[in-house]
Amino acid sequence: MYEANSIFDWHRRGFEALNSYWETLDQLEQAVKDVSDADLGFVEDQLDTVLEMIDAFEPTVSVIGQVKAGKSTLLNALIGKPGMLPSDVNPWTSVITALHLNARHRPMDTRALFRFFDRHEWDRLVATGGRLGEMANRAGFETEAESVRKQVTAMRDATEARLGEQFEDLLGTSRAFPTLDKAVLDQYICYGDPDDLAEGASEGTYADLTKSADLYLDLPHLPRGLCLRDTPGVNDTFMMREQITLNAIGDSRACIVVLSAHQALTTMDLALLRIICAIDAREVVIFVNRIDELEDPRGAQTAIRNSIRKTLGRMGLGEEIEILFGSGYWANCAMGDVNEMVPASRAALEKMTGTTPSSETELRQRAMEASGIGALMQAVVTRIVDGPGQAVLGDVQDELERIIERAETVDSVARVADPSTILSESKLMLRLAEIEEEAVSAFNNEAAGLRAELRERLDRAQEQFVASALEALQSHIDTYGEIGAWTHDPTALRMAMKTAFASNCARLRRKGESALDMVSDGIDSFLAAEFGVIREADVSRFPEQPQHRAPTVLARMITLDMQGAWWRRYWRFNRKGAAQARYREVIIAETTPLIEDLMTEYFDPAIARSREIVERFAFDQGQFCKAVRERCLSGASGHDKERLSA
Repeated sequence: MYEANSIFDWHRRGFEALNSYWETLDQLEQAVKDVSDADLGFVEDQLDTVLEMIDAFEPTVSVIGQVKAGKSTLLNALIGKPGMLPSDVNPWTSVITALHLNARHRPMDTRALFRFFDRHEWDRLVATGGRLGEMANRAGFETEAESVRKQVTAMRDATEARLGEQFEDLLGTSRAFPTLDKAVLDQYICYGDPDDLAEGASEGTYADLTKSADLYLDLPHLPRGLCLRDTPGVNDTFMMREQITLNAIGDSRACIVVLSAHQALTTMDLALLRIICAIDAREVVIFVNRIDELEDPRGAQTAIRNSIRKTLGRMGLGEEIEILFGSGYWANCAMGDVNEMVPASRAALEKMTGTTPSSETELRQRAMEASGIGALMQAVVTRIVDGPGQAVLGDVQDELERIIERAETVDSVARVADPSTILSESKLMLRLAEIEEEAVSAFNNEAAGLRAELRERLDRAQEQFVASALEALQSHIDTYGEIGAWTHDPTALRMAMKTAFASNCARLRRKGESALDMVSDGIDSFLAAEFGVIREADVSRFPEQPQHRAPTVLARMITLDMQGAWWRRYWRFNRKGAAQARYREVIIAETTPLIEDLMTEYFDPAIARSREIVERFAFDQGQFCKAVRERCLSGASGHDKERLSA
């Protein structure tokens, strides 16, 4: 058997920067706890909030890719556990699987936790045929929509029959297991063959009903507090878990897009790149997997890279997306029985490295080097540490400095010569409420204006897209007549909507910062006038951590993206003069939900979160003012204290 420590050195080195980061964060956490031990009552809530911020930080990396791109094999390589996640994938029962590495908050006695769809989700799937059925209905494919619904119904009936009485009991619940048993994993996330299940096989028994899986791994070669999430990608049958996948990606701190080297940039891969368009490109790493299946892995990389870059450029994405090449299969071989490597793959390895390994140890080393796993680990860790990691450190340090500054200000407040000048508690609270109300009201007005402006920009983008689409349609008809089929790429619409959303979120942040300034200015004037306290300007800055989810809804499949037989037939012309009206209707029907979701599911929560930050800041400032007053009162006589407390 191989030397595990030697192979796992790749993991230790790859994740080294993340482990160093945790050491820094641990030191900062201890500093916060030291301040907390000083028993400063008025900042206790603020200190608890800072500790909760640290405690909640678990950077997540989502891995997306179409079926057969090798996602699960790659993930097995990243965690150093060959064969743990099943790699023979059937998209019908794809399950989002989160791997929590050395988690700081693992549920008690739990190594595997599986959550199931609830009754509403299951019934909606059956009633509509899933997103695919809904789209078919909107496009007027009543027959095809019914066909999809029947397929989903057959799946449901088979699942209910297989599970019997368990079916109703499982809906909306979860199951936890104290160990990571492969037989159990195979039941809940394995992608079993429906025919085998019908014959009594156990693999995939519950997978149809499983919504998500959380697995907890404690291994010394892995970093602390990192979550790797395997997703169904974009070719999940009936798009059952499409929105779950998009939500998972939106909550992630980095994203690995896995492409297959021997069929890079297929139609489904272009759908993956749509997702990149919806998130920050700096957070994305493209990993071209399965280079072991190429005859000349090194020679083919230039052509593949150029092809990907060309496509990214066409989609408005620049050079900031890193493209790596490798093979999860080679890494798994290096960590397992390397002599079982298939001859063609070994030949490709020798072609790439330019050497013929003289020993099993050298073969393992060459396979691991060529696998690209080390470079992928480092690329992901860099994005986490330099991005959200530094944001957390910055937020914690800034908040700690503010807390210490306020504590020192309170401690240094001199004894008031004339206690009769100190405000009563009721007047103090009234003034604080006025300051908060003024700032929050101003923010609400500004946010409402931004919301209306965003809606107008999104509607305008939709109108412009429809106009350009119909213009392209007319050009097609003028050139070719009403024959053949017509296609139109909706990327421009997605990019316009993303730009509008990002711009208004940035402006929303500035409006929030202005509201913080209003609170600070009001508090400063109040302290100076009532207590003679002059303090340095309080830093009014929003937290650096991302406050707004990436608008991954824009990556959702729409009719214009579909390339299947139905949709090619739909975009053919069949009635003279009717094309424009027909296509206008379906384009508007497909794109309007994007606008609605972007407003209600993304921008409205961004407004609420920003308002919450303003309100929390005002509350903390109020606690500071109350502490200043209490300090002043400590120098007053007993009679004065009793009067002033009234």
